[in-house]
Amino acid sequence: MQSIKAVYFFFLVLNAGIESVRAFAPASRDCRLGQLPTSISLTSDENYDDIVARRRWLNDISMASLVSIGGLIFQPNSASASGGATAGGVYLLSAKQRYNDRVTAGVQKFLALSSSLDSGTTDGVKAFFSTEDIGGWKDASAAGYLLANAFRRSSSTPPDNLPSVKKWKAFAKEIENLQKSTKKKDVKSIQTAYKKAEELLDPYLELVELPPVIEMRQ
Repeated sequence: MQSIKAVYFFFLVLNAGIESVRAFAPASRDCRLGQLPTSISLTSDENYDDIVARRRWLNDISMASLVSIGGLIFQPNSASASGGATAGGVYLLSAKQRYNDRVTAGVQKFLALSSSLDSGTTDGVKAFFSTEDIGGWKDASAAGYLLANAFRRSSSTPPDNLPSVKKWKAFAKEIENLQKSTKKKDVKSIQTAYKKAEELLDPYLELVELPPVIEMRQ
């Protein structure tokens, strides 16, 4: 039923585009200035060639618009399944280009903390939270959420209902616990919070189509 409605809407728009072109152009190529429809008013600077040029221009604009609308209506199912919010997953592709590298840098920086924590050193964790650079938590926290929000099948879905956002928030919550423990300088609590956050990372990475933890460590 939705496909039938989409086809019907497409042809309505197609007909409207054709009629809009006819309204601004002569009825045929053989008509003369004196026989033009009354809806067209020529100024002293206009001639028949101007009308033909205008008709071609309007036709090009109408067809370009119709092609765009057709692409939105008849987008492939594979694009829809990819999680893109717009036709062809354009929004998703843009989000990947913007945030993939930033999220990857943040995850790798986070995973690199394990070696120092195993030895009881917390300086690396402090730097992870304090830096403004890419790879630190301040940047990764924003990029991670925005990337998760891009993996949607409908633009009307609230972010909190997206599986990718839910997984990100679960991970971010443990990172907040890690940050609190770091401020208290409680090494044991820091190690516990870190392990919990690490366990929640793979489900998020899978949903945003990034490599798993085992590959990120390399």
